[in-house]
Amino acid sequence: MTSIRSRLLLWIGLPFTLVGLLTLVTSYYVLSRQITETFDGMLLNAAERLERRIYSVDGELRINMHYFSISTLGSRGDGKIFYRIRDAEGNMLAGFDGLDDPPGSLDEPLFYDTRYAGNTLRAVATTFPVVRSTHSDQIEVIVAESTEARENLINEFLLTLTILIALGGLLAVTIALLAIHRGLAPLRSISRSLRRRSQNDLEPIEAEVPREVSTLVASINGLMQRMRQSIYNTQQFNADVSHQLRTPLSEIRALAELAVRQPDAPRARHNLHEIGRIAESAGYMVQQLLTLAKARHELMDASAMTEINLAETCREACTEAISRIYQRGQELEFCAADEDSRILGDSVMLRWLVQNLIENASQHAGGSQPYRGTIYVAVCHCPDGMQLRVSDDGIGVRPQQLDRITERFYRASPETPGSGLGLAIVDEIARAHGASLAFDSPPGQGLTVTVTFPHTRPNGPTADPAR
Repeated sequence: MTSIRSRLLLWIGLPFTLVGLLTLVTSYYVLSRQITETFDGMLLNAAERLERRIYSVDGELRINMHYFSISTLGSRGDGKIFYRIRDAEGNMLAGFDGLDDPPGSLDEPLFYDTRYAGNTLRAVATTFPVVRSTHSDQIEVIVAESTEARENLINEFLLTLTILIALGGLLAVTIALLAIHRGLAPLRSISRSLRRRSQNDLEPIEAEVPREVSTLVASINGLMQRMRQSIYNTQQFNADVSHQLRTPLSEIRALAELAVRQPDAPRARHNLHEIGRIAESAGYMVQQLLTLAKARHELMDASAMTEINLAETCREACTEAISRIYQRGQELEFCAADEDSRILGDSVMLRWLVQNLIENASQHAGGSQPYRGTIYVAVCHCPDGMQLRVSDDGIGVRPQQLDRITERFYRASPETPGSGLGLAIVDEIARAHGASLAFDSPPGQGLTVTVTFPHTRPNGPTADPAR
């Protein structure tokens, strides 16, 4: 994986190199046109200067060679000059007869490329009138120059421009390196701060960072917060297990010692019966604690949820609980709407939710007396999504207790058996699914627990909807 520094240098250097090459290509065409126009102007000026050197004597055309030489044509001295002068009848007056004729008419000065004596030439051809005794005549003048001077001048300009672009590129890379070094300083500072921390230091990063880095810092702080919460949950779980199992284990040990010391067989059988009951209660407590640990909403991955049929999941949970409910002299009634009841969720956790709601109604609906009524489970649609309702015909819960019944180990009726974790597990599973949990207990009409699942995917495991 390449570093950020390398990527930044690449994305700075590559465009600059492309711009430099484009500049060189564009400059070549622009300079070629400008230099060609300048040199063509010099050639035309040299041809026009010949007009002043030609005169007529007794009807014959002559050239004043005393004032005219090749050097007067205006060459920079880097190339070769060729010229040709003819009259209207095609008679040579001066110059090089082997120069090619112009490719078109000479109504105006004509520039063209040609070759002569192994030289590549740029030529201009023009005509001007000359008076011969009693009549006027036209003189054709061709002046040509080899292209070495033009090419050398273009090369000099391009070489100079290339050097300037290279120096500018080196300067830009140097400035970019400095800017990258300074720009990445907050990341290096955060890295050093994290390396200096101990493995148990999960406090948020408190540092002044640029706006672009603040998102990264916020993500790291969020991760640390989730790690702290996870560690806290683990520690809390260990404390809960230790606290809740200490008492039943002590009772089991005391009853076992009494059973060994007492010779009375009926009394010993009673103690052994109590040992079995306490052991069963302790086993149920451990099972509920493990379920609570697995159902923590902070650990739930919302992206792993799948589309499930809520009614079918509730029917499976009722089927598993029906035999236990009948043994206790109770009835279980399940009702589901015929419409589509699909939601996004985890089927195993939702079965735990339904089973704990049924078990809570079965054990606590009657208060201090065993419940002998019916437990109702219903799935239906509502404007906010899908609703699951579990209700009973028991004594209900006092209004001042409704806000506490989802607390761990809290029981509205302490005289009834149970772990005090059932509704806490229901609350965690509901929060993990982005669902809301509501309780309703009119006086003397039992308790109704309503879980409302949203239509859309829940926001994630950290969502904490209003209950």
